[in-house]
Amino acid sequence: MGQAIKATGLPKGTRFHDLRHFYASSLIRANLNPKVIQSRLGHSRISETMDTYGHLFPDDEDLGRSAIESMIKLALRNSDGTAVGDAR
Repeated sequence: MGQAIKATGLPKGTRFHDLRHFYASSLIRANLNPKVIQSRLGHSRISETMDTYGHLFPDDEDLGRSAIESMIKLALRNSDGTAVGDAR
């Protein structure tokens, strides 16, 4: 794997486990369902996925805040898609 690391420009000492963790955290950031992430990582139990990566999932406060912000932005759109108050 050393040659592959060098060829890709990754930092010296990058391990397969580091790449796996990056992959998992990228899936979480993309809001994939935890069961999909479990499957992609090959974990036999969802508890393994959550015990390992649970700290990376957004908490309910983050999810709730994002949902409300999205709904407010949508509600403040004119029928033509411009924001309320935007000059045309």
